[in-house]
Amino acid sequence: MSSNSSKFPIIVLILALCMIGFGLYNLNKIPTPKYPEFDEKLTDFTLHGADRSVSFSDLAGKASVVFFGYTHCPDVCPNTLVNFGNALRMLNEDEKEKVRAVFIAIDFGRDTPERVHKYATYFHPDIIGLTGSEEELKVATKAFMVPFEKDEVNAKGNYLMNHGTYVYVMRPDGKLGELISHQSSSEEIVEALRKWIRWAE
Repeated sequence: MSSNSSKFPIIVLILALCMIGFGLYNLNKIPTPKYPEFDEKLTDFTLHGADRSVSFSDLAGKASVVFFGYTHCPDVCPNTLVNFGNALRMLNEDEKEKVRAVFIAIDFGRDTPERVHKYATYFHPDIIGLTGSEEELKVATKAFMVPFEKDEVNAKGNYLMNHGTYVYVMRPDGKLGELISHQSSSEEIVEALRKWIRWAE
């Protein structure tokens, strides 16, 4: 048997091990979703911004953070959007091109697209503010399993909306990557976005 023939099985073995190693590398590259039950593509829906209508599928292609709330929210919503804005400011220019921040207002009785746009962009000009009719918002909240309830109206005509407090971190392929708390810091939001930016590269 020639020396070249005896080396052939060794070369095949080395190539096989390299392929296995490459496969394991790519598997490990994909972050494990914290909530696998959401790891399916969400039902598409359409909502409205100040200048155009947006289907949720239009937002695919970039890593996104999505939060549901309303402009009359006394505490959770503004605090969360402050962190959204700070997180966007912490990204470099290349990273900013690969992410989106979306605020969906569920108070169909008071929140117009124009009002939501003004509210969202107060925290950062790149935050996309969206809302819709009651029926449109029911579809959107059902897709994300978000509570959608209006509390009792008080004597002054004011009321609160039950909207849940999760921040949804979306993968660039349109699937949910993970859920994080509304209390997550700007640094934690940035870390989550960068993780999914790297995953898509």
